[in-house]
Order: sequence, then structure tokens, then C-alpha cells
Amino acid sequence: MSAFNRAVVAIVALLVLAGAVILVLVAANAIDPADLPSGWFDRALDRADTATGGTRAAFIAVSLIVALGMLALLVFEVTTVRRPAALLISSDESGITTVDQDSVRILAEKTASAIRAVRTISCDVAEKPGGLAISGQALVALGSNIPEVSTEMKSKIKEAVEQFTGLPVAQVNVKVRYETVEARRLTVS
Repeated sequence: MSAFNRAVVAIVALLVLAGAVILVLVAANAIDPADLPSGWFDRALDRADTATGGTRAAFIAVSLIVALGMLALLVFEVTTVRRPAALLISSDESGITTVDQDSVRILAEKTASAIRAVRTISCDVAEKPGGLAISGQALVALGSNIPEVSTEMKSKIKEAVEQFTGLPVAQVNVKVRYETVEARRLTVS
């Protein structure tokens, strides 16, 4: 949605929210309709002011629901929707080819997960001037040779990403830690 459309939705939501709050205050006899500027809602405000019992409760309940709905809409509109970054693979006269940064992250994680000693890994991908920078945090089997495992992970991740995306990988950084003894017992049981 464009910024203009989002602004219009936010303004309308604020106006409806203000109307709902005013209606709740009038129905609860917190303010007198005569104290408000005269305008479009005089009739509705007079009805809310003179309502009794269940009708008054209905005015308050519906107004509160509308107010909560408008607050939710405002929160939804104000929070930014994160779109995955697209990495340019190629561009020529026939068009462009991109890949989502999240897809490269998944490729790196699946590649590293295939290594026998690697239990789990989570990666981040960033685009740098010299190529992609991939950072990972891996949990490896207790007793694994960390230098060998990390070298294998870095090599395989770099090779897979370059082979399947055509994008250069400038560096692969891996932070490795051993799995806990308790986790190992759970996988053996």
C-alpha cells in the first residue's frame, strides 16, 4: 500500500476512534453533548445521552469495540511491513532476475545442516560491496573437531550459494558451540 493510502487510512481510523471515544463518554454521562461543538453527530449523541439500561450498555459496548478495532488498525498501519530484501542476480535487456535474501539464508542453513556434526544452524545474509557476507551460529555434536567442522561449513555454504545463485560470497563467518549433554541424551533416547 502506498504511503498516501496508508496516511488516509490512518486519518480515517483516528476520526472514527475519536467519534467512538466521544460516544462512550457521552453514553457514560462523563461529558454533556451540549459541551461539544454542534455538527454531524448531534442526533446520535443525544440518543446516547438519553439512553437507559441495555441501550446505554449497547452504545458503550459497540463504541468500545469500534474504538479497539480502530486502535488495532492504527497499530497495523503504523508498523512497517518488512519485505525481504531482493538480491540482484542478473539484469539485461530481456529483464532482471532477483532472489530473496531469505532464500539465500535458507540455502545456507540447509547446506550446513547436511554436515554430519552440525545439529542446528541459523544464518544471516548481508549484501556487501565485495559480495555476500553470511554469518551463522551453529550447534555441533559434542566432541566434534570444531576447526574441521567450521572449515567444512564455510566451504560448503560458499560453494552452494555461489553455485545456485551465481552471487559472489565475500565471506562466511561461523560461530560454533557444542550441544549440551542434556540435548545429546534426548537425541539418543
